[in-house]
Amino acid sequence: MKLYFIAPIILLSLFPLTGCDSDKDLNVVEIPVTPYEIENLWMVGNATPADWNIDNPVQMEKTDANIFRYEGTLNEGEFKCPMEPGNWGGPFIMPAVNGVTISHTGVVSEEISLMPDGNPDNKWVVTESGTYQVIIDGNKHKIHVTYLN
Repeated sequence: MKLYFIAPIILLSLFPLTGCDSDKDLNVVEIPVTPYEIENLWMVGNATPADWNIDNPVQMEKTDANIFRYEGTLNEGEFKCPMEPGNWGGPFIMPAVNGVTISHTGVVSEEISLMPDGNPDNKWVVTESGTYQVIIDGNKHKIHVTYLN
């Protein structure tokens, strides 16, 4: 029985161990992100003051090219961001995957996607009501969420 425990140690000692001196340098390649061209952006969903009224969504403030901000109340519920009011089949900014949560700790995943025809129907899920600042950055394809109170 002792042979079974000793044998692996003996086998390992037969093979010389080498260092990493011959490793190559790591080349990092940055792939540029093409900005989403966003003229206007709104929020719609039961987490917003507009509820699901696509004809009267909450307009986000444009702070820079392709960057939008909302500061205000979000309720427990869902939302997504249409680029055109009154059109469920138009372009939307949404989370890259459905059900990304938002709470007092922020947003679980910052990645956003442009859905040209609103599909798939991904939504952010607010799990804690409160006052938030939401910034959609179409240049970097990111959402930043800060819980204010």
